[in-house]
Amino acid sequence: MTILERFKKYIAFDTVSDENSLTYPSTSTQIEFGKMLVKDLKDLGVEEAYQDENHVVYAFIDNKKSKTIGLIAHMDTAPTIAGGIKNPRLIEKYDGSDIKLNVTYIMKVEDFPVLKTVIGDDLLVTDGEHLLGGDDKAGVAIIFEFLTYYLSHKSEFNYNLAISFTADEEIGRGASKFDVKKMKADLAYTLDGESIYEANFENFNAASAKVTIEGVGVHPGNAKGIMINSVLLGTEFNNLLPKDMIPSKTEDHEGFIHLDEFHGDVEKTTLSYILRDHDKNLLEEKKEMLRSAKNKILAKYPKAKINLEIKDEYRNMRDYFINHMDAINLINKAYINLRLPINYTPIRGGTDGATITYMGLPCPNLGTGDFNPHGRFEFVSVTQMTKMVEILKELFK
Repeated sequence: MTILERFKKYIAFDTVSDENSLTYPSTSTQIEFGKMLVKDLKDLGVEEAYQDENHVVYAFIDNKKSKTIGLIAHMDTAPTIAGGIKNPRLIEKYDGSDIKLNVTYIMKVEDFPVLKTVIGDDLLVTDGEHLLGGDDKAGVAIIFEFLTYYLSHKSEFNYNLAISFTADEEIGRGASKFDVKKMKADLAYTLDGESIYEANFENFNAASAKVTIEGVGVHPGNAKGIMINSVLLGTEFNNLLPKDMIPSKTEDHEGFIHLDEFHGDVEKTTLSYILRDHDKNLLEEKKEMLRSAKNKILAKYPKAKINLEIKDEYRNMRDYFINHMDAINLINKAYINLRLPINYTPIRGGTDGATITYMGLPCPNLGTGDFNPHGRFEFVSVTQMTKMVEILKELFK
C-alpha cells in the first residue's frame, strides 16, 4: 500500500471530535478508527500494538537499542465541516493556477498564497464540501510509511521506535489521557504541522476566562434608574479591552485576547475568552486587563454583579527546550544531512507536544505537508508527505 493509498483509506473514515461530549474519546468513531490502526500495525508485523483502556493506541518496536524515539499523531479531525471524504482529487505536478474544487468553490492563489510554495508537487484536494482530514491523518499515514521501512531495515537505525495515536486533539483534550510510561520513549515528535520545512518547539501560553454579569431586570416601561441591562454591560466590558489585541489583528509572536462566545439577556450575560501569548509575563498582563475591566464596570454599576473566572490551560514548551536541546539537535542534524532547509516557527495555538513535554517526554512538532486545515480549502502535498518519511529515516540514524 502506497502512502497515498493509505492516506485516502484513513481520511474516508470520519473521526470528527465533539467538544460538547463528556466522554473520551468524544466520538465512538475514534474508538473504531483506533481499532483499525491496531489491526494495521499488527498486519505489518508489530507484535506490541494495542489500544488501552482510554482508547489511546500504543506500539513499540524493540530494535535492541539503548534509546527510543516516539512518533505521535492524533486520530480525530476538526469539528468544522463534514469529514469522511470519499472523493478527494489528485493534482499531479501542480502548475500554480487556481484550483476548482466544485461548481461553487475555487481555491484561488490570490486568497491562498501558500499554493505558490507547492508548485510542482502532487496535491490532494477536497471536493469543496468535506474536510480532507490531513490534520492529522497525514501524520498517521507518514508514521505508517516510515514504520513499513523501519521494520525491514532495522540495522540502519540507532533508536527503537515507539508510536502513539491519540484522540480529541482538535478539542484540546489530546494529551489528557496520554501515558508517558506506556510510550516508553526518551524523546518524541508529534507529526501535526504544515510545511515539512518548518518545525515547532514554541507555542502559546494559554488561559481561558469566563465573565458572568448579572444585571437587574424590570419592565422596560418602568426601568428608569432601576434596570441594569447585563448585555450592555457585557458590551461595555469588552470595549474596555485593547481593540487591536485580537486574532484578526495579530501575528507571529503577538498574543491576543479573543472573545470566543457571547450569550445573554437583560438579567444575565456570559462572555468566554481565550487568552494567548508566547511570553508568560505578557499573558499575566492580559489576565490583569480582564480584572481591571471587571473593577471598572463594578465601580460604574455598583448594583451589578460580575464574576470573573480565569484558568490556565497549557504552557509554552520553549521554556523547556531552552535547556534541553537534544530533540532539536536531532532535527537539525537530519535536515543538514539531507541538505534541506528548516525554519523554526512559533505555533499560534496549542499542541499535544507542549503538554507531553511537561509530562516529562520532550516532544517538538514536525510538519506533514497539510495546508489550510479545518476547512474545505484544505489540501495535502503528497510530495511533502513522502519527503517527511525520508527525513524520519535520517532522524533515526
